[in-house]
Amino acid sequence: MRRLFLTALFLFSLCSSAHAGELAALFPETVGALPRVELIAGPDAQAEVDKLHGKTLAAEASAIARYAVPDSRPAEVWVSRVSSEAEARRQTGQMVHKMFENPKSPFKNPAREDHNGLAVYRFDGMGQVHLIWFSGDLVWWVSCAPADKTPFLDALAR
Repeated sequence: MRRLFLTALFLFSLCSSAHAGELAALFPETVGALPRVELIAGPDAQAEVDKLHGKTLAAEASAIARYAVPDSRPAEVWVSRVSSEAEARRQTGQMVHKMFENPKSPFKNPAREDHNGLAVYRFDGMGQVHLIWFSGDLVWWVSCAPADKTPFLDALAR
């Protein structure tokens, strides 16, 4: 029984690592004029996602990339693969709803935009624009300078 458990655990970790590698491959080396300066995948990325939300989220894998030029605030891209497109839609809707409904939220001026056939939810806050969408079983969040919005959407929202 113990051997079966350890084998299952090993196979799960291989599968999780493969998903993390697939997600890391989604991030281009540069977006617009911004080079990628950091890439986090696997358990470290999932731990950051869970910490950001203050709870464990149902995700199969996550990855985070940061893009910046020297002496500038980095743009951040967060992506998580969840169990299905329906779950991605649910998680995206829940995030947007909580941001919209919370009077203490730092996220303001909500809007829905279409980009490459995807519904992208935009908020302003903390000196950046925040873009949230799902595509298939992936949930995306981008925080960037307003001027970098279109290059990030062109690179990632497909």
